[in-house]
Order: sequence, then C-alpha cells, then structure tokens
Amino acid sequence: MRLKPAGLVLAALALAALSGCGTPAPSGSGPAGSIAAATVGPPASSGAAPSAPEPGASGPGGSAGAVVADPTLLALVPTKGIRLTYDPDTTARVAADPTLATSASALAIAVATPDGELTPGSSAAPGLDIAVVSVIRLRDPSADDAWFRDWRDSYDEAACANAGGVVRRAETTIGGVTVFVGSCAGGSFTYHARVDGGAAVISLTSIGPGQLGQSIMAALGA
Repeated sequence: MRLKPAGLVLAALALAALSGCGTPAPSGSGPAGSIAAATVGPPASSGAAPSAPEPGASGPGGSAGAVVADPTLLALVPTKGIRLTYDPDTTARVAADPTLATSASALAIAVATPDGELTPGSSAAPGLDIAVVSVIRLRDPSADDAWFRDWRDSYDEAACANAGGVVRRAETTIGGVTVFVGSCAGGSFTYHARVDGGAAVISLTSIGPGQLGQSIMAALGA
C-alpha cells in the first residue's frame, strides 16, 4: 500500500526547536508536515521514566486508527554519549494530527543533547549541539521505497524551509546502516533510517559542530 508522505510534520518541529524561535516553520502539506511544525520552544522535561501505553490503546481520543504516543519507541535510538529527553507534550500534540495516522500507528519525539564524549575527537558540547529525534511505528510495515522517499523529501523540505532550503541529499552507509542525509543551506542536517526490520523510521534534524545526528546514526550499527 502506498502511504501518503508524513515527514513534513516532524521537520518544522525540529527546525523550530533547533532555532529556538517562537514561530513554527511552514508545515507544508500532508502528514509529514505536521510533526515538523509542532515544537516551538524548549521540550518538556521529565525526570521520570516514560511509561508505555496501555495494551490495546487506540491513541488520542480513543479513535480507532489514531496515532499512539509511545515513548518505548525511543529504545530504537542509540543513547551512547547522548542524553535523550522524551517530550510527551509535543508527542501528544503531533500524534493528534489525523494526517499522520495515514502512515504511523505510534510516535515518540525527543530532544538529544551530548552527554560526555560521543566519539574520539568529537566536538559536540551542551549548548552547541542538539537534535530533535522522531520515531514512528509504520501502520504498514511493508511501505515501499517510494513512500519512504516521499517521507524523506517532505520532511527535508520542511526542516530546511527557514534554513535556506535543501541544498543536497545523499544516501550513505553509516555503521552498516543505510542512512539518508539531507543538508540545509543554513548548516543543519536531517537523517533518516528504517529500523526494526523496516517497521519503524527514525528521522532527526541536528545542528552544531559535533554532528550529533551523524553520531546517533553511526551508533545504530554498533
């Protein structure tokens, strides 16, 4: 089944959080545009460990087919050398967007910051490097390459909308994992990878000299 692109939603969210601005970036159209535009300030901070949704939960409002806010998805993100802070408020707000439900059954959004040395020679440092990480569980794990390309393209366009636009897209292998990288004219980068046998997607936007996003993706294959 061909799913509508849903990456735009995640990206404007990431851009707003990274830039620290009070106005969300343009969200574009389609489910991908909703996640990107949702965060317009510092993430909610919680010292408590995130709890998983109740078994059989149908998502916000109890509607069948709604997107479930599921912090356990963050277990798919490597945390060596980073501090990953789940943002329950943003996750719930974005999960409520009905356009995202065409592609995703569950969602978790977090902010990643350096927590000690990432890799030998890394220049990542608190206050300089940050990444907004979004993980979705696909409603259709068999979604094809065309869907994934639509997702990445729409996400990148939204993430780079206020950063000079997308200047380059590339496919590479980092740590044995196929990763798609988008470069914004303003210096931020996007990263995408399908994980968990293709049933989930990690998309993130990062900024800073330490290339935090690249470090996170490299750890996927560790």
